Amino acid sequence: MKKSLLALAAMSAFAGAAQAQSSVSVYGIYDGGYSSLNLKETNAAGAKTNTTTSGYSGGESATSRLGFRGVEDLGGGTSAMFNLEIGITSGTGTLGTSTLTTAAGQGSDSNGVRTSIVGLTSKQFGSLAVGRQLTGMHGILAGDVWGGNNMAGDITYTGITGTANGAGLTASGRINSLTTRSNNMLTYNSPSFMGAQLRLDHGNTLSTASNQPGENYSLTGAYLTYTFGKVTAKAGQIRAKGQPATAATAAFGGQELVVNGANIMFKDKGLTIQYTTGNNKLENKTATTTTLASGVRAQKLSASYQIGNIMPFVQYGIGGSEGLRTGANTSTDDKAMQLGAEYSLSKRTNLYAAYGKSDRKNKVNSTLETQQTDVAVGVRHTF
Repeated sequence: MKKSLLALAAMSAFAGAAQAQSSVSVYGIYDGGYSSLNLKETNAAGAKTNTTTSGYSGGESATSRLGFRGVEDLGGGTSAMFNLEIGITSGTGTLGTSTLTTAAGQGSDSNGVRTSIVGLTSKQFGSLAVGRQLTGMHGILAGDVWGGNNMAGDITYTGITGTANGAGLTASGRINSLTTRSNNMLTYNSPSFMGAQLRLDHGNTLSTASNQPGENYSLTGAYLTYTFGKVTAKAGQIRAKGQPATAATAAFGGQELVVNGANIMFKDKGLTIQYTTGNNKLENKTATTTTLASGVRAQKLSASYQIGNIMPFVQYGIGGSEGLRTGANTSTDDKAMQLGAEYSLSKRTNLYAAYGKSDRKNKVNSTLETQQTDVAVGVRHTF
C-alpha cells in the first residue's frame, strides 16, 4: 500500500513538472463602440459629394481578435512556440474576411486568419517562426502612439482612401497595406546585442506549372531596431513581387512593391514622443519595361502622455501620392491628424474617444479634393 502511494505521488510530481514546462493561453481584444465616418469629395468640375457611414460597429482603436499561443520548454534555453489568431468583426462577431490582393503583396486577413505560425526560440541564437504573420514593417509604420488604430488621420498607417469623385484614386492609399502580413513566411529575430536587434522576413509562394491558376509571390524584408536608454530607433525595407502563374522559364511580368520605413521614439515617465516616416513604390514590370503604378509617401509626429488613468494623444502628418490609376489624378498633397484620449478603468479595460481627419488635394487641379472625418467613442477590453 505504501509503495502504491509512493508511486502515485512520484507520478503526480512528474506530471506536474512536465506540465510546468509547457503552457497554452487564450487571449484576445474586443473593441466595441460608436463611430461616424464622413467622406467629402470634390471632382474636377467642382461638383461635391458627401456621404456618412455611422453605427455601433466598433473596432476603431484596435481590430478585435481571438488567439491561442503556447510555449514548450525544450531545455538548454530553447523553446518551441506556436500562435494562431483570427480576426473578429466587432458588432457582428463574424470572422474577418479580407481577401488577399493579386498585386505584389497580400492583404491584412486571409478568410479571418491573422496569424498562424510555429517556431523555435533560443536565448543564444534568437528565434525562427514560419507561417502567416505580420511583417516587420507593420510595427515600424503603425508606431507606438495609439498604434494599429483603424481611424482616419494616421497618415503612415491608415492612409487616405478616395474614389473617382475626388483626388487621388490610388492603387493603395496606405503605405503598408499590401505587405501588412504574408502567407508562407519565414521570420528570424536575432538576440539583442549592445542594444541592437535584427529581423529578417522571407516569403515565397510559387507555381511552376504552365498555365496553372494562381499567383507567383515572393517577399523579402530586413529591419534593425536599436535602443539606447530612453530612445529607440527602427528602420527597414520590404520588397514584394507578384505575377500571374506562368511557366517556370518565363520572364517576370507582374508588379514589384518596395516599402521603406523608419521611426525614432523617446519614452520616459509616461511621456512618449515619436517621429515616423515611410514611402512605397509599386511598379508594373515586364522583361523590357518598368512603369509606375503608384507611390505613397508620408511622415508624422506623435505624442502621448499618461496622467494617472488618463492618456491624451495627438498625431499630425503630411505626405503625398503619385502615379495614380486615372490620368486626371496625377499627384496629390496629403495632410492628416488625430487627437483623443483613453481612460483606464482597469489594466484590461479602456474607454476611448478620438477624432481623425485626412485631406488629399490634387497638385495640378486644386479643385480635386478628398476629405475624411472620423469620430469614435468606445470601450476596448483585452483578455
